[in-house]
Amino acid sequence: MSDSHIRIARIAGAHGLKGRLKIVLISDIAERFSPGNQVYIKKESLYAAYTIREFQTVDGKTALLYLAGIEDRDSALAMRGSELFITREEAERTRDLLDGDSFYYYDIIDCDVYRNGRHFGRVTNIVSGGAGELLVILDSDGREHLVPFVGAMVDTKEIKEGRIDIDPVEGLLD
Repeated sequence: MSDSHIRIARIAGAHGLKGRLKIVLISDIAERFSPGNQVYIKKESLYAAYTIREFQTVDGKTALLYLAGIEDRDSALAMRGSELFITREEAERTRDLLDGDSFYYYDIIDCDVYRNGRHFGRVTNIVSGGAGELLVILDSDGREHLVPFVGAMVDTKEIKEGRIDIDPVEGLLD
């Protein structure tokens, strides 16, 4: 996970012949995709800046996006599998658009993790699993555990204090 850039979408492919991108949204903040805003596509270890020309939601988490500089289908197809980012500074400027109990994923990284009221470890990453997101937790013995990031197992009500509590199903951490 990058410290300077925050992932907001994944490019699924091309749509049409004029460089329009089909994207899968990760961010719930539609204002991030307003025409004129800048987004970044990571190429190797560098982030290339692009200006949004047009954005249209298709349904739920799918949208269509025109970026300046991507003018044809071949250029759009070359971007398939890439991810769109904004800077951390831009994310912080839009923090007030989050719902009251919402947070950014990067707020969870390095949080202390408690299980049954006792310190268990800390969150080192969040990864995508087949059915959703997984917290990567490094326990106090140096072992990594993957815990599904679902409300039934992860309590984030004290995230502002740098703490989350987990209640995983029996056997998950064995």
